[in-house]
Amino acid sequence: MKEITMSIPQFLAYERGELSIKEIKEINKEDSFIGDLMKDKRISKLLIFTTACINISNNVLASTEDALNKVDIIGTQFLSIIQRVGFWVCVIGCILEILIAVFKKGGGKNEILSLIFKWLIIFASFYFLPATFRFIAEAFA
Repeated sequence: MKEITMSIPQFLAYERGELSIKEIKEINKEDSFIGDLMKDKRISKLLIFTTACINISNNVLASTEDALNKVDIIGTQFLSIIQRVGFWVCVIGCILEILIAVFKKGGGKNEILSLIFKWLIIFASFYFLPATFRFIAEAFA
């Protein structure tokens, strides 16, 4: 009966049933063949150079879609917060300006309407500008 020499990882793989004795013998033959090749300096330099050239030519492409989706989610959350805060700032600012216009300046209906429209345009810009930017981005995508 012949003995077979195997490494500890090979033995563990054999015990788990991942490798057979025949496969271990083939791996050991290949390892000894490569070891014999590496003893010759010319061949070892050629093997190293060839391996380096093969590895240099590999193109690695990474997808940034997941990262950009996360940026979109965070941006949408920030925009939602700004829109909610902007709502209350516009409502309170408009009411304060109306009170100042009426009680300090004695403003009439026209001045109050211009103040209301000013604050409505400010508030509408919180929604109109993001929608416009999305429309332009989708048009050129």
